Amino acid sequence: MRDPRLSQVILALHREPGKDWTVEELASVMGASRSVFAQRFLAVTGTTPARYLTELRMQLAVQWIGKGQDSIENVAYRLGYGSLAAFSRAFKRIVGKSPAMVRHDMIPTS
Repeated sequence: MRDPRLSQVILALHREPGKDWTVEELASVMGASRSVFAQRFLAVTGTTPARYLTELRMQLAVQWIGKGQDSIENVAYRLGYGSLAAFSRAFKRIVGKSPAMVRHDMIPTS
C-alpha cells in the first residue's frame, strides 16, 4: 500500500485479527477522524473496515481449520467471536460452507 498511515491500520488488523476493533481505534491508528478514515479505507481497499476484517478472519479460519490442529470452537475464539454460533454464521456467509464441511474437505482421511 502506498498510503503509509493506512498501511499501519492494515498491519494492525493483520497483527491482531481477533481484537474487537472499533472504527475509532482504527482511525486513531491512522491518525485521522472516523469519517476521514472510513472514506479513505473504502477508497483504497474497495470495502469497509468491518468487511475487510471479517474476510481476513475467515481466510485465517480456513487455514487454521484446514490444519486440523485446533477445534473449530478455539478458532472462533482466537478470531474474536464470542460464540461458535456467531462464528459459524459469519463463516458460512463469507466462505459458503460450514466450518465442519471445510474441515472435512481439507483434512485427508485414511
